[in-house]
Amino acid sequence: MNGKIYLSVAEGLNVPLPDGGTWPASGAWVEPDQYVRRRLKDGDLVPADPPAEAEPESAPPAAAGDEAGDQVGDQMGDAPAKAAEDPTTTDKPTRRRRS
Repeated sequence: MNGKIYLSVAEGLNVPLPDGGTWPASGAWVEPDQYVRRRLKDGDLVPADPPAEAEPESAPPAAAGDEAGDQVGDQMGDAPAKAAEDPTTTDKPTRRRRS
């Protein structure tokens, strides 16, 4: 199995995603990793016909005004990316020894 495949949940089941969410009832394009292959073998997921307009996306198209999206990301807490640029800042609090 190479490439993405379209799978949906078997009737009457709720299948958890590896990240903790729930598998969409309408189905989803996924890479056939170990988790997905196991769900297929167990019958929790079944191959399905994708919606006519839905196709696997290799990369989302760049939208006009992408700079505005960067500003929104900054407002939503994009600090870890900025911290990576400055090696003197860390997310962890410093520990001090007691004297």
